[in-house]
Amino acid sequence: MSLKGKLKMLLYSNLLVIVFLMVSCSTATQGQYKPLSASAKMVVLPFENNTETPYAGLRASSIARGVLASQGFNVDRLTYKQKEYTAEEIKNLMEISKSKGYKYAVVGTVNEWRYKTGIDGEPAVSLTMRIVDLDTGETVWNGVSSKSGWGYKSIGVLAQEIIEDLVDSIEIK
Repeated sequence: MSLKGKLKMLLYSNLLVIVFLMVSCSTATQGQYKPLSASAKMVVLPFENNTETPYAGLRASSIARGVLASQGFNVDRLTYKQKEYTAEEIKNLMEISKSKGYKYAVVGTVNEWRYKTGIDGEPAVSLTMRIVDLDTGETVWNGVSSKSGWGYKSIGVLAQEIIEDLVDSIEIK
């Protein structure tokens, strides 16, 4: 193979790597204020839904509950109606959770939950999560993450990946 051919192949392979990195984008930010007790009772409340996708907040909170339970947290959920919840309604659920003896509440917001239009229909998810100490009202952990995936992934798989990454960052005492 000639030098010109080798350079051309090197250029195309580098271009392919750059395109791959640009297409599969992900970003996450977490903040921890103090370590959490994994054995303390924790409740996952419905997440606020800031998207046009119905029930995205309920779907994300359900995935969060499963991920937290699989990581060994003492997690539960209140019985509530399958509907979209406002910030005020979620505050009321936090008060109910406190009265039922929960130490922490996991709350969040879904900002994107859709398939991008186009030839591949790639999934895109963006959400925030916070853990609130119900005794003090103080946020003891927070995280935000956004990610887009390939056309073969579902939104649920992408959301689970995001939430697993966020939960892995929680410091446990």
